[in-house]
Amino acid sequence: MESVWLDSVIAQARLEELPVRSQTRRELAQVLADEATPLGRIALVVMSDPGLALRVLQQANQVEHRHFSREIASLEDAIQMLGTRTLAELERTAPLAETVLDAQRLDHYQRSCGRALLAALLAQDWAELDRDRVPTEIALAALLNNLGELYLLAHGDARINRYLEMMARVQVLPHEAEYVTLSESLEALGYRLALKWSLPEMARESMRGRNARHLRPLCVMLATQIARHAYSGWGRPGQWSDLRLVAELLELDVGMLCDRVDRVLDRFNERAWLYGCKPLDALPLVTGREEARMLARPCDTAFCLAPRADDLARASASLVPGVIDDRERLILAWLRGLHRGLGLNRVLYVAFDPLQGRLTAEQLVGTDFEPSFNRFSLALEAGGLFARLIETPGALWLNAANRAEWIDQVPVDVKTLTGVESFMARSVWVRGQPVGLVYADRRAVDCALDVRAYQGFMQLAALAEAALARFG
Repeated sequence: MESVWLDSVIAQARLEELPVRSQTRRELAQVLADEATPLGRIALVVMSDPGLALRVLQQANQVEHRHFSREIASLEDAIQMLGTRTLAELERTAPLAETVLDAQRLDHYQRSCGRALLAALLAQDWAELDRDRVPTEIALAALLNNLGELYLLAHGDARINRYLEMMARVQVLPHEAEYVTLSESLEALGYRLALKWSLPEMARESMRGRNARHLRPLCVMLATQIARHAYSGWGRPGQWSDLRLVAELLELDVGMLCDRVDRVLDRFNERAWLYGCKPLDALPLVTGREEARMLARPCDTAFCLAPRADDLARASASLVPGVIDDRERLILAWLRGLHRGLGLNRVLYVAFDPLQGRLTAEQLVGTDFEPSFNRFSLALEAGGLFARLIETPGALWLNAANRAEWIDQVPVDVKTLTGVESFMARSVWVRGQPVGLVYADRRAVDCALDVRAYQGFMQLAALAEAALARFG
């Protein structure tokens, strides 16, 4: 079940807490002073400030009797709906970041706003290349994809400062930093905020890792990742895996993709000073051999996740049949128990479709920043030991003692996707039929799975399986 802290934050959250930046105030006044300013130029100024973009979007979607037959999901449409006078008034009545944030929060907020703009520019460029029907909708979703982080900075929660300080260490992954410093994932926070504030569906659903199997949300997720890599100086784990996936989706070789990314960086760098940062570096040039070496390099870690007995106890209690009356919430409570209660880095529930003969990721925890992993999908005919688990109830802890016996039965696609040689998996059967499979690993070689974790994994799986029976 989700944390008390998250419920409390959502209950108190107000969109009005997100400030606008003084640079936005000056720039918007300049562009609105000229009646000949193109709509795209005005939209760029609004997009450069997530706080203002949120206000514009929400206000436009509250207008009654509008001519649009569906929700407004692009800034251009929202600005046209409201008009420049209302736009100027929305900006004028918003709090200024420089006034309401202290120096440390202001610095972090500026960086987060800049990273959001870069993600939006990347997403729009890729959507246009892919001939998407509404590239600006994808750009807006990318702009708001780190909403949880932006809100906590505006709200003043000290935990987000600790999170960002930890993230300044290159080898720390966002998932691990969240585990140590926050009571919930930023993705979960952003999604709950998006629901509360009725943000467009594209923006909301791009905040859910399971939607990485769909092209448009995946574009948003990857743009957010590449922007994060650029802001970190191109040295973070997973960088080349993310770039490789973007290249595959756009049907480009990595060299051509790097050229496109660099052109977007040039556009962003023209505005980098607005966020108090120096121009970002271009992507480093690497040979095909160097790229392959980086992709094959095991994931390093700065620390392992410690099990939390209180979270494990809460998860166990919530899995008693009848406590949770919603299937999705039940599965998430189960996975949360595996992640936070047992310290398992990546956990997912994979649903089995008997008609298609395919296993597909349905819910994931601890993988918010791994779009590639979140696309987990496997045909049963190529499922190897996963197919055996679906055919007959069972479980497997792949470890050093049995690796020689079982490793060749792990599908190549799974080995490539997970990048690990040790994991736990168990099939889930309800009323005599296979309905799915639960998987967990600790991502890094340095963080070994152990007997205690396997026992807890099996206990929670048994509880969840019994609780799922009431949903058919």
